[in-house]
Amino acid sequence: MPYTKDNYPNTMKNLNEEVREKAIEILNALLNDNRLKESLAIPTAISRARDWAKNKDKDVSETETDQKNHGKDLYVLPKDNEWAVKYEGADKSSFVFNTKEEAVEKAKEIAKENSTNLIIYRKTGSIQKKHSYNR
Repeated sequence: MPYTKDNYPNTMKNLNEEVREKAIEILNALLNDNRLKESLAIPTAISRARDWAKNKDKDVSETETDQKNHGKDLYVLPKDNEWAVKYEGADKSSFVFNTKEEAVEKAKEIAKENSTNLIIYRKTGSIQKKHSYNR
């Protein structure tokens, strides 16, 4: 069922009319193309509509309910012959473990508590896995 000016997701209610109409247009296109699930298509459409409005120098209201709130990303990184748990932007590691498994276990616990993203690296320095614990 396509969304309309009168029937749109509740999360779009705080957008000004012009931005909301663009978000609805984008949302319908994303859903028609089966590119994203609705749960991801809605925030994607809102974000793209805001970008569109900003590029046209239009008013874009930012409200707390429209923002995705989460903590800083958390990383599990190789450090010499050990494994470190480090927050995004931190100079020093928060924890250092002998094994990767111990580091991942601790990092998952912290990421869940803080509703943040967890990025796990391989010993080679490439990313092995990303997981979002956002609420």
